[in-house]
Formats: sequence, structure tokens, C-alpha cells
Amino acid sequence: MKRLLMLCVLGAMALLGGESRGAVLQLIPSPDGTYRAITLDCQKGASERFTLLKVVRSGEPADCETRASNQLRLPPGSPPRMVWNSNNSLLVEAPEEGASVAMDDMDGRVSISFKQWMILEGSSSGPSRHGEQLPPGLPIKTPPVAPACGFRGLSLPTDFAVLAAGGAGKRSAVQIDQSGHVATTMTVSVDNPGKPVVLMLSARDPTVWSIRRSQQTTLLAVLVSSSYRQIVAGLDATTPVTILTAENRSACGFFYVDADYLETLNPMARRFFGRDVDMVYPAHNGEVILGDAKGTPSNWVGGSDVPVESYVDKTAPLAGEMGLDDAVRKGLLRRANIGDLNAWDAQMARVAPGRGATSVSGDGRAARFRSSRMMRNAYVVLRPMTFPAGLYGSNSAVFFVPKGTKRPRGNPGHSEVYDFNDMSCTGSRCHLE
Repeated sequence: MKRLLMLCVLGAMALLGGESRGAVLQLIPSPDGTYRAITLDCQKGASERFTLLKVVRSGEPADCETRASNQLRLPPGSPPRMVWNSNNSLLVEAPEEGASVAMDDMDGRVSISFKQWMILEGSSSGPSRHGEQLPPGLPIKTPPVAPACGFRGLSLPTDFAVLAAGGAGKRSAVQIDQSGHVATTMTVSVDNPGKPVVLMLSARDPTVWSIRRSQQTTLLAVLVSSSYRQIVAGLDATTPVTILTAENRSACGFFYVDADYLETLNPMARRFFGRDVDMVYPAHNGEVILGDAKGTPSNWVGGSDVPVESYVDKTAPLAGEMGLDDAVRKGLLRRANIGDLNAWDAQMARVAPGRGATSVSGDGRAARFRSSRMMRNAYVVLRPMTFPAGLYGSNSAVFFVPKGTKRPRGNPGHSEVYDFNDMSCTGSRCHLE
């Protein structure tokens, strides 16, 4: 009896002042899964009901009383539309005018901001892309989409210059990525006191850029594009830099400062800066000077004297031609000779008559051409190994794998692999042999 009475008292207390656990209306995890944005249908007392939007760490309980990184108290009803801008920024549909909203910022680790969802004209009926039935005659709301390409927070003046430069850099003897290409260096000097400047730079190879300016020149931003790794040095910490490469899987596309690809410049300039390029400056032997000023300033601001070798990842294997040379030094490969090619042709003639090519010991012009092409960069695999990265284009090679030796692991790129274990040939030119 006493226990029943106690339960009744606790139930009355919950109705008078306690918050209910709350039904979960929606749950959206942050992109990296650290946080969850949860909307709850909460009730306080017998009559007060409200919607609570809470941001909690993943794994924490989801109820109306949980401590949150950030939370928002909204009028009861349908949960608001919301989307994560980043791992710690949540964008929420702005409430209707006059609605009562109370926000509590618990620890400031996650920000909540409001924005009106764009309403598309017209109506929709029938199934949506995901299969649910849409009521006819209702406007469709979509969340605002932030531009994927640009400099976050960059405010450009009314008048500024867009200057582009690029070309061949000065070759070094080291690699700074896994492309198989040696790195180049480029010294960029900007002397344009008349207008502030944004730079668009592009290089054919992995490149370390050293950027300096005259004392009267203002650099607003630097945009760099290439297929390979790019490093920008010499700028002060307040100058924003964006680098577009295949390595970082840029979704914004690429541009090239090259006589054959100048048409790629203006579309990218308009996308990032809202206007076309003013002038293109070709680089020569790793140096380029940009701007309207006449003469060379005696004192440049910025620039970098850090050697390109300091950007080498000493833990990464060598790639391309350097990787092949390293494998020869380590006894994993040896240079192939005409005897290795003849051995392949002889064995192929035995196992598949008609497929074996004519021995290059003969005088046939086709045989001599085939021999010279294949032997130019041909190797025999001696021990288990992994193909070096970057075996594409001019860095591709020919590999002979003797019977009893394991085929190398990894990606051969554009290379040809002649495997004596199963008499198979893989590579783009195998069908031509």
C-alpha cells in the first residue's frame, strides 16, 4: 500500500514540474559522427509542451533533460528543417516571424545559425526521388546551398587585379608526392602597387611556390591548380590560400596557365573572384614577375628560403623512375636484356603457336623496332616487391616476371607485365605485340 502511494506521488510530481523523456522526432548525425542533432517532443507539467532541438555527443542519451553542447527551444509542432554546414556548425530553418525561440549555448563547441529555406515555385505531386508520396499543391522547400568553391570569409574590394602565372618550374632532384615526377620550384614576385592582387598559379609538376611581394603591393588571396601536389610558402598567415589538385580530389575543377589551356582561366576566375583574369605571366626557369610596376624592388616582402628537400616525406617510397632505380639498387629488379625478350617469345611460341613474335635476333625491321621500344625501360623481377607509384606516361616500364617469382603487388599504371608463371601479358600494348 505504501509503495503504491509513493508511485502515485512521484507520478503527480512528474505531471506538475518534471520534464518527460520526450519522443525523438528526428536525428541527424554530424558529417564526422561526433555529434547528433536531435529534435524531441517534450512536455513540462500537465500542459506545457514544446519542441526541443539538442546537439549532443554521439553515444549520449537523447532525452529532454540531457546536457547538450547546444540546444534550442521551439514551439510545439513539426520539427524544423536543418542541415550540417560542417562538423561543428548546424544550419536551421529560420522560425516563423513572431515565434518564441529560446537558445542555450552550453559549451560553444557547436554553433547553430538560422536561414530561410528557399521555396521553389510551383507544386509537386506523386512520389519523390526517395519514394514517399508528396501532397499536391504544396510548395517545395529546399535548404540553402553554400557555394562549394571560393574563399570562406574573403571580402574583396570593388577594384582589384586578377593576375595569373605558371609554366615550367626549376627541376630539383627530389620527389614531394607519389606521382613519379620530380619536384620543381617556382619563385613568384608580385609588384603591383596600383591595385590589390589575387593570384592564380598553375604548374605542370609537383611544385614548391615561394611567393614574395613589393612593400607597396597587397596580396588578397592565392589560388593554385595542378594535377600534382603543390606547396605555397613565403606568405604571411593572414593571406588565404586554396589549392586544387587531383590529390585533394577538388570538386571545383582545375585550371592551367598554359598557352594551350588559357580558356580554363576565366571561368575559374569568375567562380572564385567574380571577374576575369587581367593578365597572364608565363614563368621561365622557375621564376616569374607579375604586376604593372617598372623595375625590380630592392626589398621584397615574404618569400621562402626553405629548401625543397625539407618537404620530402622520408617515410614514403620513391615513385616513378626514381622508384625503379631504387628497386634495382636493392636487388628487387635488374635491367632486362634482349635475351629476356627472346625467352618470352620462344616460350609463347611453344605454348601458343602463332602468338609468339619473331625473335629479335633476326634482321626484321619490325622486330628491331619492337626490341628497341621494349628494352628502353624494361626490367626483370628478382624478388617480391610492390610496383612503385606513378608508373604512367613516360614513367611506365616493361616487367618480366620469371617462373617461380611472384608478380609484384600494387598498381603497374601504364606498364606492361609479362608473367612467365601463366604466360599472361597485362598492359595497354599487350594486344599489339
